[in-house]
Amino acid sequence: MSRLELIDKPECPFCWRVRIALTLQERAADSLDRSDPDVLARWQRLAPNRTVPVLIDEDLVLTDSGPMLEYLAETGPALLPDSPRQRAEARSWMVYGDNVLGRSIREVVFEKRDKPEKEWDQSRIRAGIRGFMEGLPALETALGTEHFLAGNQPTLAECALFPRFALALANDVEVPEEFPAIRQWLGRMAAHPAFVSASPERVRNFLFDLT
Repeated sequence: MSRLELIDKPECPFCWRVRIALTLQERAADSLDRSDPDVLARWQRLAPNRTVPVLIDEDLVLTDSGPMLEYLAETGPALLPDSPRQRAEARSWMVYGDNVLGRSIREVVFEKRDKPEKEWDQSRIRAGIRGFMEGLPALETALGTEHFLAGNQPTLAECALFPRFALALANDVEVPEEFPAIRQWLGRMAAHPAFVSASPERVRNFLFDLT
């Protein structure tokens, strides 16, 4: 198995999910910081849309985290259950995390990022939090008494969803007590070595409070 390269940005949730997947697989990869001038020039050449992450496996270059996770699942261990139904569920939750939870919490993160609090658009923040909370009941129902969303171990679903929740916590958006299954699931992920080690250093203190 070849050694992978990942052009990375620590707190980007799309990079973060790929790092989690690689760590779960115990798969060797060189993390390349996009801010390094040499890496930046290479990134500009490889990523026409100017997005991260970029995954490089010899002559294969992938510039979207969804296909990256699928590629890792197909070429390495773990990440997807054996059951076709559960595989479909894992993929569906990955999409849900992007289209429902991710879009909402993005509004909060982007409004607070690199701004003093007095300049925050509170209406944008409230709208983002409201959308995030509206996305939680479906996830709570799906989890029920299960430890994971699809099968008996973390899958693509956990890789994709966990960074969204961790970023929410880092931006003072907590999961209410009325969602105990999600809170317990989040605590399990926050205690999992792969999820902790793949998380940005700034976020790790928030994770320790969950365990």
